[in-house]
Amino acid sequence: MRVVETRQVLQILVIFMIVQFFGLLLAALVYSGTTYQQVSGAELLTSASSALFYIAYIIIFSAVLVLIMKFYNGDKFFLILEGVAIFISSFFVFMVLSGLVNNVVLFTAYGSAITTNFIVGVIAALVLIVLKNKFPVLRNTATIIASAGIGLVLGISFSFLVALVFMMIMAVYDFIAVFITKHMVTMAKAMSSRNLAFLVGVNEVEAVPKGSFTKSQVLEFQRDMKGVRLNQTLANLYRQGLLPIAARMELGAGDLIIPLMVAIAAYKVFLSFTLSFFIIFGAVAGLLLTAQILKSYKRPLPAIPPLLFGVAAGMLAYALIFGVVPL
Repeated sequence: MRVVETRQVLQILVIFMIVQFFGLLLAALVYSGTTYQQVSGAELLTSASSALFYIAYIIIFSAVLVLIMKFYNGDKFFLILEGVAIFISSFFVFMVLSGLVNNVVLFTAYGSAITTNFIVGVIAALVLIVLKNKFPVLRNTATIIASAGIGLVLGISFSFLVALVFMMIMAVYDFIAVFITKHMVTMAKAMSSRNLAFLVGVNEVEAVPKGSFTKSQVLEFQRDMKGVRLNQTLANLYRQGLLPIAARMELGAGDLIIPLMVAIAAYKVFLSFTLSFFIIFGAVAGLLLTAQILKSYKRPLPAIPPLLFGVAAGMLAYALIFGVVPL
């Protein structure tokens, strides 16, 4: 793996962990001062049928979105869709943070009306949308906040068992959507080309010596560049025997949200971070596994199946160390 690829994997890992720990912190704020009985009694969704409902919603939404992409090539619809998604998801994050200032956070999970926090959440969410549209470089920031918000809502809504069922179903769906129907790849390309906050990504260009490539690779590069007028910087690199290689790595928001949802649902089991940490670091291992597979095959991959494998490994390690099966 070239240095630039390793650097990109590390950057994606940092973003992934920021979302996980930020979301877990928000959950801890929501449940601060509560008891397990209060938490279990206030869960909004606890049945597997609820998870199936959300899966059906995701599938239908994806199908409609792919259909729209087939006949619509503009940007306005997608910008509106992005704005709605950012507003709804970041709204919960900013309400929790506002509730922290007011020393009243539990309302975000269970619906108590706090007017000041509601207003702060609305204004802050709208500001985030405006800033992201004005400064496209803030895409990753918007995605991080939005992902933490969705992961928080799902995590406090599902029981731990249902969260696991949800992740397992999503892993199957992710595999089908990437390798069989391939509509997830189509959606990812459309979102990436429009710089929408439905994924995080890192982009870099590295000047690599010609000697690092095979003769066929150099010839392929020359064919690709034939007829392309190079700017002065690229021309100088080429004369020095260096080839500019662009590298991009992206991760969908769903790949950030799903492990966080499970980690937050796990936090509610004992109102302790221990199991959640095992799950998060297991998910990190799964993400590294995805990066290793990506290095070998150089094609879009479903990240949730390896993440699920990592989460399962983390849970197994927890059970072996503490002698407790967290289900």
